[in-house]
Amino acid sequence: MPHDALCAHAVSAAFGPEGARPFALAGDSPQYARDRSFAVERTVLRVRLDLDARTVHGEATLEVRRIDPQARELTLDAIAFDGVEVSRLDDAGALRAGAFRYDGALLAIDLADVSDGATTQLTVRWRATPRRGLYFLGPDAAVPDRPRQVWSQGQDQDNRHWFPCLDHPGVRSKTEVIVTVPDPLFALSNGVLLSRTAHAAEGTTTFHWKLAEPHPAYLVMLAVADFEEEHDEVDGLPVSYYALRGHGSALRRSLGRTPEMIRLFSRLLAQPFPWEKYAQVVVSDFIFGGMENTSATTLYERALLDERAPLDVDTESLVAHELAHQWFGDLLTCREWTHAWLNEGFATYFEHVWREHAEGHDAYLYEIEHDLDAWSEEDGARYRRAIVDNRWAAPIDLFDRHLYQKGGLVLHALRQQLGDDAFWRGIRLYVARHRGTAVETRDLLRAMEDATGRSLEAFFDQWVLRPGMPSLAISSTWADGLLALTVEQRGESFSVDLPIDVVTATGTARHRVAVRSAKETFSIVCATAPLRVVVDPELALPARVENALSAALLRAQLADDERAAPRWRAARALGKRNEPAAVKALAAALIGDAFWGVRAECAGALAEQRSAAALDVLLAVADDADARVRRAVARALGAFREPRAADRLLADVARVDASWLVEAERVRALGRTRDPRALEALNTAATRSSWCDVVRTAALEGLAAMRDARALPPLMAHVHYGVSAWSRRAAIVGLASAREVSSDETQLAQIRELLVDQLDDFDPNVAITAILALRDLRDRSALVALDRAAQRSLDGRVRRRAREAIRDLSAALAGDAAVPALRDELEKLRDETRALRDRLSALEARAPGGATGGETSPSERATGQGSGPA
Repeated sequence: MPHDALCAHAVSAAFGPEGARPFALAGDSPQYARDRSFAVERTVLRVRLDLDARTVHGEATLEVRRIDPQARELTLDAIAFDGVEVSRLDDAGALRAGAFRYDGALLAIDLADVSDGATTQLTVRWRATPRRGLYFLGPDAAVPDRPRQVWSQGQDQDNRHWFPCLDHPGVRSKTEVIVTVPDPLFALSNGVLLSRTAHAAEGTTTFHWKLAEPHPAYLVMLAVADFEEEHDEVDGLPVSYYALRGHGSALRRSLGRTPEMIRLFSRLLAQPFPWEKYAQVVVSDFIFGGMENTSATTLYERALLDERAPLDVDTESLVAHELAHQWFGDLLTCREWTHAWLNEGFATYFEHVWREHAEGHDAYLYEIEHDLDAWSEEDGARYRRAIVDNRWAAPIDLFDRHLYQKGGLVLHALRQQLGDDAFWRGIRLYVARHRGTAVETRDLLRAMEDATGRSLEAFFDQWVLRPGMPSLAISSTWADGLLALTVEQRGESFSVDLPIDVVTATGTARHRVAVRSAKETFSIVCATAPLRVVVDPELALPARVENALSAALLRAQLADDERAAPRWRAARALGKRNEPAAVKALAAALIGDAFWGVRAECAGALAEQRSAAALDVLLAVADDADARVRRAVARALGAFREPRAADRLLADVARVDASWLVEAERVRALGRTRDPRALEALNTAATRSSWCDVVRTAALEGLAAMRDARALPPLMAHVHYGVSAWSRRAAIVGLASAREVSSDETQLAQIRELLVDQLDDFDPNVAITAILALRDLRDRSALVALDRAAQRSLDGRVRRRAREAIRDLSAALAGDAAVPALRDELEKLRDETRALRDRLSALEARAPGGATGGETSPSERATGQGSGPA
């Protein structure tokens, strides 16, 4: 899964302790794998889908081998199945009834008679109306044009909701999926399509897919819809692309560089693509950005670009991320979710490896910089944890910026430390040694050491097994032929070797200073005054760096360094210097720098200046030829509360730009100026259609930024189901600050109830955004609803965010005398809920058919899915 799909739209907390909070929440405990007494070596699924009833009728044939000679039962994961039957293949080859126990979550099958090391075959039949794992979607009153479709999403452990399995990443099985669907729908699954059998009399078709090599259960996939197809080939490997009918023209535009990526990754890893085919399918309303199912990736609809979007949007990072998972995650899979960075950190890093190949080293480092920004934000504002951490409530808790961005940064840092040849030699050994197996962090460590002869335990201990990040403040003075470089570590101390390039009239000298304590000064021989002192030019350290070098050195670095990374870092530092010379240097680079990323950073740095001279520069380049720079300039103009900035943005909003994202950024920035004239223009922009609703979403974000009570009604109007999820989330973010702009308690109560209604939404990102908004409203009445989401949501991401919100909101209200009473009320509610659940369980145990589902939310009734009560 790509990182960009993990996080709901950011809602800034208005409170919270300084520094990072701990990752583990109250009640979290260390997680360990359960026993693996039997291995399921082959799974054949026969499923018939009833799209109207949203039901699976299934039969699974399992080949099982005993591992533990003393075990009596095979325990399979199976959530909320009905009509469960189990049969065994006897010595004569006939099926007979098998003894089993089923409690609604675990299916325990008696295999006491299977001898040590022997195999047996059993068959499980069931019905299920899954609320996770397999999703049935179709048109409804609010979304009448939604196509009929079914798609699975198994990560982290949701496939157990639609077929029985050992749902653990370290367990692998060969699989076949034989699925019958209504015509004219097509069914895609893992591996090779063996047959396609039409049943004209009943208007259905059966598709038989087979994956010969074993893989984990969470990577079994199914996608069913009326698809359009495009096909490629890479050295004999079939490569296919699928989109819903009517969207096929965007497939090659969006996914067409996949063959080039396959060749690059195969060459770097010295391992050909490991599966029989590679397919990518784009579905609607997917709850992640992408999912790397073995040989068949599922992508969300934003992966399809219209004719205008490619000007400054590409899907290449997403495509590269999911493709890299075919090796890292599918061929080599983390043994436990605790080590999931071996899946996600590698996939994130290979996004940048592709970018380096496609656009060059500067573009590669610019993505590294952005990942550092993202991880730093989470580490500082949300929580701090080690990459490898086994204290959590659900595996999905781990899928955060530490897992993705920090994981990728660690690989970049390792490559910088070892050098390219040694790094890739180690990665190739790691893949070759462990292909087709489950891996832990120490497997990577040992492979890298064996390939390079380097001791890397200290590196892994500091960057993978230890939480936190260095925060370094760098300053320097020069006198009498010596450069004195002072490095101060803010917070806890790390052991880092800091690369420094000292540039003089005679050339460049690379130095590495060994930083080991809180504050140190290093003396470097430098006969003449340095022209530049460049700190960490290759971004080798996963660290925050505060550049306190002289403004003259920074201006020279921005103007003269031949590498883009030192230039954009100088621009960032100069943005904090309130002086005319900084504006002049930033203006020159904004106009003339060769790399668009440096120019974009200069625009952002000028926004920090907030001066009339800085605004003059930005207005002069607002029509830059590069759409990415135009977008950055528009964003910068939004930082000025001056009529001149609003005048320009009002004019720009009224005209069409070649880039959707530039149009959206201008709309968003207009709201940030808080000019009274913006309200009408933003309401108009909120009615405009655009690729993936980017303009409407930006208009809603602009309305939120105005901090104007008049913006609340249009924001409220865009929260309802039927509006795109992106725009709904933007509107919810805007409502988070309602208490700052409105004193109307009736309206505030309506907003709170509107947000509470979103907690059961089908899209977990909508629910998460609502959780963060309720937290920021600081309304104690929201605690009961947040507690319900934390206890009952089916989505682990929603539960985690609700628990964090309860913690943060309780802390913010701690001074209120009513809070202790409310906590007592919450505890009483929990006790009543537990009692009701016990009664329900007793009734279900006596009812025919076993366990039944709970009630559904309005959005579940509309879509057949939801994040409602378990």
